[in-house]
Amino acid sequence: MQSAPAVAPEPDSEGQVVGGFTLGPIIAHGGFSTIRRATSASSGAIVAVKCVPKQRERGAARRMAHEEAIWTSLSHEHILPLFACVHSPTVDFFVTQLCPAGSLYDIMRAGVPAREDAGRMFRQIVRGLRYLHTEKRLIHRDVKLENVLVDEAGVCRIADFGMARYMDEAEEQPAREGLPIPLGHGTVHRAVSLAVAPSAGRTHARRERPATTTTEEFQPGSLPYAAPELLGPPPLTSKNPVPAQDIWALGVLLYALLMGRLPFVDSFEPRLVLKILGGTYTPLTNVNARTLAILHGCLAPRVADRWVVERVDEAAWCVG
Repeated sequence: MQSAPAVAPEPDSEGQVVGGFTLGPIIAHGGFSTIRRATSASSGAIVAVKCVPKQRERGAARRMAHEEAIWTSLSHEHILPLFACVHSPTVDFFVTQLCPAGSLYDIMRAGVPAREDAGRMFRQIVRGLRYLHTEKRLIHRDVKLENVLVDEAGVCRIADFGMARYMDEAEEQPAREGLPIPLGHGTVHRAVSLAVAPSAGRTHARRERPATTTTEEFQPGSLPYAAPELLGPPPLTSKNPVPAQDIWALGVLLYALLMGRLPFVDSFEPRLVLKILGGTYTPLTNVNARTLAILHGCLAPRVADRWVVERVDEAAWCVG
């Protein structure tokens, strides 16, 4: 009896060799990708490999090439480095630094960082964002806890540049299901958390989470970070993304780091949108006046009143 022919393993399965790296177990999941631990065949170095199956939708290849081009151009201590890109007929592979502590989302779900750690993390994120805005003229457009990874030394690194746009780049038209959704005149990415379990790495002192905090108040995704101008009726001004949208999200991060919960939360999306548009959130408590000024500067409802990243960076020493 003739045996059935062996089935070739998938190119992104465990044990496969990609660009000199042997793929290991899955350590995280993204909306359209899996992240695997991998080992360099030559040096034994441990890295992370983001495996993205090629999409058939119109424009998918262009979007992937755009993200790769942006990510490849970045080099900063608070940006997740991209070591290599490998392309197969069915999967794109992005070799990056392994961040064993996971994302800020994972860390925050485990407990609220001590104020000193929260201040240090915030300053690192601000410096990474300042590099993007001032040196690269890039708007990230998806700043959130899930997209800030923490490496083994406890250093925060901004990740995920799939939504990033240059300041003079026109807004892409929203596409079909699974891609950024239109809200007002901008887009908000309905993304999935990179659920990496925190493991080895820097130990952070923690504060007790407020008793009122629930799972609903720490929901993943991008809508809780969306600036009000992305959610209201289309204005008569330019539809191009602006840096102020990142600054609003930075204010949401600051609030979360200090309070252990997001400022704008609701399981019913239309009500959540109304809270963001109305600036309705519980005020910060037990923080100094300078920190409050930073928060109010980041969460200013009018774009014209919102701080720029240089001003946030110069004032951020007082957080913590």
